[in-house]
Amino acid sequence: MRWRPRRPRRVDVPFVSRRVFDTAALEDGLVLDSARGDAIDALLSAGSRGVYLWGGVGRGKSWLMDVYFAALPTERKRRLHFHEFLADLHSAVRRHRCDLDAALDELLAGLDVVCFDEFHVHDPADGIFVGRLSAALFERNVLVVLTSNYPPDGLLPNPLFHEGFVPTIELIERSLTVVGVNGPVDYRTVRSRHDTGFAAGAWISPGNDIQLSALGLHRPGTSERRVLRPAGHPLPAQRVRPDCLWFDFRDLCGGTTAPVDYLALAEQYPRWVVSGVSFAGPSARETAQRFANLVDVLYDRSICAVFVADQSWDGVMSSAARLPVDIERITSRLGLLRRFDEVAR
Repeated sequence: MRWRPRRPRRVDVPFVSRRVFDTAALEDGLVLDSARGDAIDALLSAGSRGVYLWGGVGRGKSWLMDVYFAALPTERKRRLHFHEFLADLHSAVRRHRCDLDAALDELLAGLDVVCFDEFHVHDPADGIFVGRLSAALFERNVLVVLTSNYPPDGLLPNPLFHEGFVPTIELIERSLTVVGVNGPVDYRTVRSRHDTGFAAGAWISPGNDIQLSALGLHRPGTSERRVLRPAGHPLPAQRVRPDCLWFDFRDLCGGTTAPVDYLALAEQYPRWVVSGVSFAGPSARETAQRFANLVDVLYDRSICAVFVADQSWDGVMSSAARLPVDIERITSRLGLLRRFDEVAR
């Protein structure tokens, strides 16, 4: 991959009033504590520097970014999950014969502001790619806003590879204003409403017919099975209807699927059922990480998701051979779901 040197970026950032955050907090029943206040100050004074918001799960990073994004008085902006951006970028790089600069030109054309939610680097191969991406991205005339569960020096924590990623960490710290958004409360656990989007879903265990019926579901028949190809390779589905997909967990997370598969399907189907959730078996580590990626995509796209397992989520975790890297974030998001004892009442 190659890119052409560019002049230092100058970004004309549209004005956003602090009042929009005060109004949004009042409407959502949130308190703008000092940590959020610091983050708001950084967003409002971003200037030619971008902003890197990091902190524990449920501390309001995405909320802050989304309020800022919605208030920007311009159409020259884009907000997306980092999984989605990487999938789009890989596709563009292939179209442009490994020219990263040309790929970024395509994806960022006409944009003044781009917001990435859930920025993270766990895989060494991703680390190399993100390093090249960062060097090219920060030279452009685009304001970048990132949210992450990790401070910059917490990215790619594997000690075997972290040292090689330090130059990218230093570049991030030079290019962006880094703000910690922390506090004692996971607001997802106190504000969950079981009515729309991801929170309208459920975790069902052990997943018997009575429990499924309470959610208006019944098990798929063999005649309903289909093979989908969201990203080119086959992906078996137990049921495919315009309003609902039903997958067996082993097919969805136990094979060679990736976020690009989940992203493509999330564009078409508003409700998903995933049965047989388990992290047991010889490929438990890879399976668990694919499940984490799946939850990230379904949450970000506001998909109503029903997970069916022999055990509660706590039980699945306690019996798992390996757990996802981002277990705290995934647990927080799954905590939004109804448990069956709530559904049954």
